[in-house]
Amino acid sequence: MPSAFGMADVAELERAIQLAIAPAFLLTGIFSLLNVLAGRLARVIDRERSIRRDASLALPGEGRRLGQRARAAHAAIGGCVLAAILLCSLIVISFSGIFLGLRVAWLLGLLLVAAMLAMIGALGLFLREIRLASHHLPLGHDD
Repeated sequence: MPSAFGMADVAELERAIQLAIAPAFLLTGIFSLLNVLAGRLARVIDRERSIRRDASLALPGEGRRLGQRARAAHAAIGGCVLAAILLCSLIVISFSGIFLGLRVAWLLGLLLVAAMLAMIGALGLFLREIRLASHHLPLGHDD
């Protein structure tokens, strides 16, 4: 009885797995950033609720700044999710292209560039959220 996979099939499968490894590692980094962003957003929400319940006094302008931080964190999470979806699509299309013998190199390149642009946007928003969070800190002041 002939085997289901020949040597050529095994070689194609190995190639597909090798091509999928780099995007899979990128996904790990994206999920780590998502975890950090979700934690920061949770802290913003907790602080806002504390102020609203009068359990804590708000600093001048803090309510507005908390809103800005929440929007920046939310948008950064959206950018990370978009990048993850694009990378998952890249992996699926890579495997499909190899198994079906399709020429999808241009599409893979486009998906990778789009994913990296989404990550650049997410990281920029993450930096904005951090800058907003540090606004009330006495950085550089001696009081």
